Amino acid sequence: MIARAGAALVLLLTTIQGVAVAQTPGADPLETATIRVGPFGINPTLAVRELGVDNNVFNDSTNPKSDFTFTLTPRAEVLFRPRRFRITYISAVDYVYYQKYTSERGTNQSSQVKVDVDLGRLKPFVTAGGASTRERYNQEIDARARHNDRTYGGGVALQVASRTTLTAAVRRTTTDFEQGSIFRGEDLARAFNSRLDAFDGTFGLQLTPITSFSLVVTEERQRFDMSPERDSDTTRVTPTLTFSPGGLLNGSAAIGYRHFNGRSPSLPDYSGLVAVVNVGATISGRHRLDTTFGRDLRYSYDEATPYYLTTGGTVILTTEIAGPVDVKVTGTRQNLDYSHSTGVSLRPANDSYTSYGGGVGYRIRQRVRLGINADWSHRKSDRAADRAFRNHRIFGTVTWGIAQ
Repeated sequence: MIARAGAALVLLLTTIQGVAVAQTPGADPLETATIRVGPFGINPTLAVRELGVDNNVFNDSTNPKSDFTFTLTPRAEVLFRPRRFRITYISAVDYVYYQKYTSERGTNQSSQVKVDVDLGRLKPFVTAGGASTRERYNQEIDARARHNDRTYGGGVALQVASRTTLTAAVRRTTTDFEQGSIFRGEDLARAFNSRLDAFDGTFGLQLTPITSFSLVVTEERQRFDMSPERDSDTTRVTPTLTFSPGGLLNGSAAIGYRHFNGRSPSLPDYSGLVAVVNVGATISGRHRLDTTFGRDLRYSYDEATPYYLTTGGTVILTTEIAGPVDVKVTGTRQNLDYSHSTGVSLRPANDSYTSYGGGVGYRIRQRVRLGINADWSHRKSDRAADRAFRNHRIFGTVTWGIAQ
């Protein structure tokens, strides 16, 4: 297995090394596009991920199964900037390979398009995107079941003053699992097939040239195709800070309030803190710290525990050791606190997921990187002993087309 993995890495590396070109991080993608003709540009990327042995393919609590695997991902970002329009189209495909367990092989496709129109103070936009994937739906579902996700939306932003913007937007998101998708005796189509309609209103204020503040108020209605007892209405109020890539901090931090109203008496309500934080920082020019944190409600597949509150995040520290060599350390922690249906008398249920690891990377050129990584992960569960699992992996990655 190790010899095969090494041969695959060397073959891909020699293939892509000759066509790598430099790109300035943080620049306008059109200005630094790999292929550019006037207002038209393309940024292609190619990655081989998870190249190695997965020591617990099915997340089994006992008798784990091992297999050689890798994922090949070509991706393209297409940019078109005719006059007042900004059109961005992104498409990617994952080819997932398992040597022994062929049932885990599959192809995941995703694409999205956004059109922005600059009419001076008025800036309309429309978006559309979708994915057909067998990736695990979330951290509680171990089955790789095909599901199709679609999102459509649009809106308009109005600049009312030099630093103040008002935005109104609508969107619809649909989820559809293939019929016959079963996990632990539950029909995933019945549990998750739904549509979510949302309206967002945003007040935006540019605080400094590299920092902005926005207050987002959202109304959501989620309706299920086969399980109307899971229908809900939600109100969110989310203050958000956004940091430009040009500053010490970059990314965004949104921490706010959510009121979840279950339309059925059996679906308990929730009111409390929610958050989405993705913030990074470069320290002393050699160290890069990236953090993510999230807290929100998610629907569960289990009728007895209709939803759970997920809280946790990831920390990644990357240090440039010497020249093109870097070292990365990662850690992830996630807690899933389940709520029971009204009238169901069960003890509190909780799952926790922990992962930690690290790796060494070698940047052959600015846009070509070879990495060797290792990680250890485990899940603990109060719900059932057979939901717990452990896994450890050593795997390689090769990326081309992403500025390193």
